[in-house]
Amino acid sequence: METRDISCGYSYDSCNSQSGRSSLAYSNDVIAGGSTLVEQSDNLNNSSNILKSLLNWPPVNLEFHNLTYEVPDVDKEKKRILHSVSGEFRPGELTAIMGPSGAGKTTLLNILASFGTKQSSGEVRINENIRDVKTFRKMSRYIMQNDTIDPHFTVLESMMLSAGLKLGTTLPQQQRMQIINEILTMLRLQKAANTKGLRLSGGERKRLCIAMELVNNPPIIFLDEPTTGLDDISSSQCVALLRRIAHAGRTVICSIHTPPAKLFEMFDKVSMVNAVENGKIYRWLPKSESDNVNSTRPNKSETTSGVSSFDEIEKFEMEIDKKLLRPQSTWWQQYRLLLMRMLTRMWRDKFYFKMKFSVKFIMALLVGAMYTGVGNDATKALFNFGFAFTIIIAYLYMPMMPILLEFPSEIRLLKREYFNQWYRLSSYFVALVTSKLPSMLIMALMYITIVYLMSNQPLELYRFVMVYLVAILTGQISESLGLLLSSRLNLVNSMFMGPVTAVPLILLSTFGMGYGKGTYISPFMRFIMNCSYLRHSMEGIMEALYGYNRSDTICPPTEMFCMFKSARFLRVILGFENLNYTFSIVCLGVFYIIFTVLAFALIKHRLSTSGTTHPFIQKINKYLIKYFNFNTYK
Repeated sequence: METRDISCGYSYDSCNSQSGRSSLAYSNDVIAGGSTLVEQSDNLNNSSNILKSLLNWPPVNLEFHNLTYEVPDVDKEKKRILHSVSGEFRPGELTAIMGPSGAGKTTLLNILASFGTKQSSGEVRINENIRDVKTFRKMSRYIMQNDTIDPHFTVLESMMLSAGLKLGTTLPQQQRMQIINEILTMLRLQKAANTKGLRLSGGERKRLCIAMELVNNPPIIFLDEPTTGLDDISSSQCVALLRRIAHAGRTVICSIHTPPAKLFEMFDKVSMVNAVENGKIYRWLPKSESDNVNSTRPNKSETTSGVSSFDEIEKFEMEIDKKLLRPQSTWWQQYRLLLMRMLTRMWRDKFYFKMKFSVKFIMALLVGAMYTGVGNDATKALFNFGFAFTIIIAYLYMPMMPILLEFPSEIRLLKREYFNQWYRLSSYFVALVTSKLPSMLIMALMYITIVYLMSNQPLELYRFVMVYLVAILTGQISESLGLLLSSRLNLVNSMFMGPVTAVPLILLSTFGMGYGKGTYISPFMRFIMNCSYLRHSMEGIMEALYGYNRSDTICPPTEMFCMFKSARFLRVILGFENLNYTFSIVCLGVFYIIFTVLAFALIKHRLSTSGTTHPFIQKINKYLIKYFNFNTYK
């Protein structure tokens, strides 16, 4: 993609005198669904006091100087996206960053919002102070171009979740509902309050994304191309809404591609690429350039009536109160709300739930029919080994494949909510892991019960529980493995790498079995064998079925001699004479902890806005970008 340097040293201040009418007058002409934007303005006036009562944020002035951003390139060492960009955004203004595709609009917005830009240089100041990224992220909100919302929840439910996570118990339920209703009214979403996200229009989805971020009244809002995918009327409504939000005292910055003239007129300030001389904001220029144009500098009457379009604008030097940055909800409150959302989402997606249940039920009947009666038949002892193998294969693929399919899409929602400070990553991750446990326990109980009884395994409760426990642990590890792979890969590569990774695990799970007692296996190979968690699952199931002094299996009257009648002899032949069930369970637990911790670490790294500058790591990253398109997975 072609890239150009973007310079915010040029600006176009909306010239209302030329059009003969204000941008507000134009926006009031936009009518949709019988409701004019004049009514929307009245709603905003009624709501602003309620929103301001939430958090008493001071006005936020954002300045940036000499921002430069480079990325690793396939053909050369570095590719420059931004070069020495300077600018200023003030409260009470709606500012647009405008330019053609590839000009660097989104990159600049990402740097200013501190989102996913690791190696930028330059200076960013907040109210005359050097920006602290960690602090800034807690007070700003970034509404991304893709309208990622939960399709299974209504507008009102999404707002209630946002309020619960952001406000916690600082406000009573009645006041939170009042705030939600005021925001929905302000954004003209009250009629869609009971509509699920799946059925919202493009404009409604965009307004919902904005509404969810207004719950705790952030002082600065970034939007990446908010009019993309909207028709002319919806675009006008969206920009008019943003203008009114900004004029309520917030700093609102958005990127935009090529707006029509009437939409262009509604912005207080537009920072353009390769702008013409007319409309320069000279205070944004370096001093050396500013001195050269003093003779042609416009006076105040030549600028717009925008609240901050001239030099004598008030300087905001107010410090941000650290108390305002503290999370309003506790870890436990976040975990409980997120867990309820995930469980509700699973329950409402009835087709998927029924499909999972049906697949496991049919598979259980199929496996049970294939291995009917093998559990206590001495002539079919080796078939019983195959029965145990089907259990570990089932609990390798059935839990892992849905994760590989779901999480690459889930990461988009996570990225938006986590970056906008909805919750801690740890509370989300623990909720994600525990939300899948109930269905795992129930469906595993159904599956193991069917196959265990149909295959005529020993009717001893403790053996059944031992097999069930191994199946649960194997399934949980497989889920963690799927999460580990999909945390860093896109959907296509996740679905490829999952089955490929499973192949060596399956091969190692049965390697050496049947060699008999005393067969030599090198220490290195034994170490590799123990690196497969399926190996420990297999050993655990075989010990549950044939260990603990199991009595001899039945030899049918039609057979003169049954070689594997003795469970002890079968274990010796298969190389299972030294199995230890407790050791197998401990090893499975260790694998689960390792995979889960690694998955959490990779997800955290993917969401992180900081990066390494070590040359060796940069070379590896360049290699991954060149041959594996690794940068698209961020």
